[in-house]
Amino acid sequence: MKRLFALMCVAGILLTGCGKEKASNNDAVKADLSKYPIETTQKLTYFKNMPSNLSGNITNYGETEYAKEFSKRTGVEIEYIHPAAGQFAESFNLMIASGEIADIIDASWFFQYAGGPGKAISDKIIVPLNDYKEYAPAYFEFLKQHPDLDKHAKTDEKDYYGFPLIMESEKMLITTGPTVRADWLKDLGLSVPETVEDWEVMLKKFKEEKGAESPFSFNYSNETLQQFFLAMLGTRTDSYVVDGEIKYGGVQPEFKEALATANKWFKDGLLDKNFVSADDKTISSQVLNGQTGASFLSGGREIGQFLKDGVKPSKEFDLVAVPFPSLVRGEYNSYISRGILMSSSSSAISAQCKNPALAAKVLDYSYTDEGIILANYGIEGTSFDYVDGEPIYTDIITNNPDGLNMSQALGMYVRAGGGGGDFINTEGYLNQYYALPQQKAALGEWSKLSERAEKESLAWSLTPTTDESSEYARIMNEVKKYQAQMTVKFITGIEPLSNFDKYVETLNGYGLQRALEIQKAQYDRFQSR
Repeated sequence: MKRLFALMCVAGILLTGCGKEKASNNDAVKADLSKYPIETTQKLTYFKNMPSNLSGNITNYGETEYAKEFSKRTGVEIEYIHPAAGQFAESFNLMIASGEIADIIDASWFFQYAGGPGKAISDKIIVPLNDYKEYAPAYFEFLKQHPDLDKHAKTDEKDYYGFPLIMESEKMLITTGPTVRADWLKDLGLSVPETVEDWEVMLKKFKEEKGAESPFSFNYSNETLQQFFLAMLGTRTDSYVVDGEIKYGGVQPEFKEALATANKWFKDGLLDKNFVSADDKTISSQVLNGQTGASFLSGGREIGQFLKDGVKPSKEFDLVAVPFPSLVRGEYNSYISRGILMSSSSSAISAQCKNPALAAKVLDYSYTDEGIILANYGIEGTSFDYVDGEPIYTDIITNNPDGLNMSQALGMYVRAGGGGGDFINTEGYLNQYYALPQQKAALGEWSKLSERAEKESLAWSLTPTTDESSEYARIMNEVKKYQAQMTVKFITGIEPLSNFDKYVETLNGYGLQRALEIQKAQYDRFQSR
């Protein structure tokens, strides 16, 4: 956190040099944007998801202590508009179609707007930030200090499109990973598994000596966990780049080999026979009832909850996060990428906003020294106190008097942990949220990955042109659908692996090679940003 603050210190100097506000469309209300709080009567509307950790306690984000304090410090009243739970896409599209668009929109623009943020700008849905840099000095100074992230923060046309969520540390990028029963490992005299072979030995012992009905089980409906599963067996499932060439993991020989291992585990009863239908509720029951000894669990919610006194089934019950296995002992997994420190979630300023300079100034606050503290720790003397110079949560977060769990309490007082864009998330927040030693250790274990995966991963910020967009979507919708169906059939043995070549032919028949050509053009444009 101190290193981050050192990089951001220039923001405090720049805040006093913003100058006068540019004339904006619709004769926006004038305001002095040289300092906080801004003296203005103008309000802003903000479209964003209600954080899941708050949905049962309040009806609007504006009710949180964080939102109240944020408005107080920036001087601007904000009206939050939320889509119904699980209906973001429908509400987002309806808002765009209606023409009545909020001043600020928090979305994953590369995925939730056809054609990406560049198309949203050309469609006059959002405004490029290039003309408003002087009103967001903290954010743009951060990008200047991090040119690797700057490429993701703009379009192929080099237009900056929004204010994203940025993670301080690589440890924060993977917060769900392989987790096994530590007490079972101890009882069976097993070490932490490092390779796929180690996993097979461990799962057999869980089945034969611990009576686990489903030694390995996870929520297969979660696409990320599907990718984790096949990646731990030695394959990629989607596109990647090698020496500038775009390849597709789902048709490579290693994909077939991984499917063969998965099929063997399924036939041997090591993988849950109902893995396709297992959901989070099923997994919780299986873990706590001793039906499974290995899964993909989240460090914050599941490991923390399962190890809570009164929840864990016995005094001996214990969990340990383990590294993603590799095929070769002594090597890290080469098929899982940590990703980048910038999330695809970003808060953009709508083209209908009457005062985009004001909106930029408000959003920039979360990248200043004070804004980073507020977003991650809340209000000094209430949700945190400084202890030896470090912000430490108070009992209102860690032992909430109103009966809120830590996640719910954080949601009321801080921005971190609530998803969405427009702030910098510090490692100090996560280190305190992950209170148990098993949780803290998980962050280090899951980040033990090969640099090869980082080099070969394609950025989420690749953008198709308007002409490419519909063709690419049409092809990949067919490819993904068929690949998903056949993956399950290969794993369960419904389809023999002797038909793998026919499966590859079918994917190529859908136009997979053409889709890779389109991705190559996107990749080349990204490299030139």
